[in-house]
Amino acid sequence: MKHHLRSEKNCLNCGAEVTGRYCGNCGQENTEPKETFGHLIRHFFEDVTHFDSQLFTTVKDLLFRPGFLTGEYFAGRRTSYLNPIRMYVFISFIFFLVLFLNKGNNETAEDGSTYKVHYTNAARQHIADSLRSTIIPHSGRPGDSIKNVVTKAIAASLDTIAVPPKDDESITLFIGNKGVHFEFQQTRYKTLGEYDSVQQSMPEGKKDKGIMPWMVRRTIDLKNNYGNRGALVLDENFEHSLPKIMFVLLPLFALLTGLFYSRKKYYYAQHVIFSVHFHCFMFLVFILITGINRIFPKIDDLVFLILPALIVIYTYLSVALKNMYHNSLIISFIKAAGIGLLYIISLVICIIALAFASFFLA
Repeated sequence: MKHHLRSEKNCLNCGAEVTGRYCGNCGQENTEPKETFGHLIRHFFEDVTHFDSQLFTTVKDLLFRPGFLTGEYFAGRRTSYLNPIRMYVFISFIFFLVLFLNKGNNETAEDGSTYKVHYTNAARQHIADSLRSTIIPHSGRPGDSIKNVVTKAIAASLDTIAVPPKDDESITLFIGNKGVHFEFQQTRYKTLGEYDSVQQSMPEGKKDKGIMPWMVRRTIDLKNNYGNRGALVLDENFEHSLPKIMFVLLPLFALLTGLFYSRKKYYYAQHVIFSVHFHCFMFLVFILITGINRIFPKIDDLVFLILPALIVIYTYLSVALKNMYHNSLIISFIKAAGIGLLYIISLVICIIALAFASFFLA
């Protein structure tokens, strides 16, 4: 596009003198501001192909040359690769999109139904609960008795959630390769006043202790506010916050990496860029796992997907540490084990904290 360069040598953006194609002060290309539609189309395709070229080169080196991109970044060779933060945003967006789409369209619930059906069933259950709330107990009028019988029959036909025993109270957090799922049951108490009254009437030794009163009271609130949809509300709150937690874990992983290397020799910023590249690799691995799981849904996920993926990630981290920080491979494997262990502990703590936040703030 050199034939569209301006003959004037002043930058239209900052006013500095331009000695070449681009302004040495702000980097803007010294082109004519008036362009035809054809020029705009050409600009678009040039930008797209440039991005595609950068993306292909970056992903290829990210996958097959552990630690290489971080070294290139701090050596100043950056033009041929995507900016690490832009790459993280792009890849993490694809990862969470695939994860949530896979949960919504492909993952099955405990009863064998898909989550799309699961959400439909929750809506049916909500209607059933609403119908039951209109039942008038012991009115003595024949018309009301007939109405109650019909209402109960309709509600029973809409029921999709089995009613647990009356003394069953629980809240469960499932964490696994399928994601995170909440499930709670609270049928003993209908209102907070009823729970407080029962607790006051109990002997001191049998009253709920510690965090249990908070848990039961919050479960009653969720039951009253959302009915049997409460677990789905918790799921959604957790899912919406999960990308933020992963973004918080980036600098935390960098901090953990810095604990194993000299502060005088390496800056924290180097650990941060290394963390970004490593997380991008992990996201790509889990995207691949999700795709395989969708193609072959009946394979043993733990044996054929999760364990091999963890081995690949650990090996990749060890080699990346060796290439980036120039230790021996044995030392890098040992440090990778230490970093990985601390990171897993931090990850579990963050997930539990997020789960509690989703529960108490829903």
